Amino acid sequence: MEFIIVDDSVFDQFTQEKLLLKSGLTETVRTFSSAQQAIEYLRTQDSDMPDTVILLDLQMPGLNGFEFTEQYGQLPKAVRKRIRLFMISSTVDVSDIEQAEANPYIIQLLPKPLEIPLLRELLKS
Repeated sequence: MEFIIVDDSVFDQFTQEKLLLKSGLTETVRTFSSAQQAIEYLRTQDSDMPDTVILLDLQMPGLNGFEFTEQYGQLPKAVRKRIRLFMISSTVDVSDIEQAEANPYIIQLLPKPLEIPLLRELLKS
């Protein structure tokens, strides 16, 4: 299983990548500093792509996490079937939380900092 981290914070990318690699959940982590870069990468993928978990930051310049999901929804279904999408944020804004919960592509809004035991449990289901 591959992980993709989409976060404009280099510090958050670094810490999440180290946590994921140390956890044994994956040996492959790709990082993108913008949602646009991640979408462009995903557009190059096809149904042969590895099973992938995306950790998507909510607040980013350019495309934010919700705007990313609008473009994500336009990817081929065969690609989307290989991906599990989690939004990750330190937000306490009720409208952000409700919007994430209502989004058909987001499995769950995870808190920052990333909690590996919670992620591991969610990936089992």
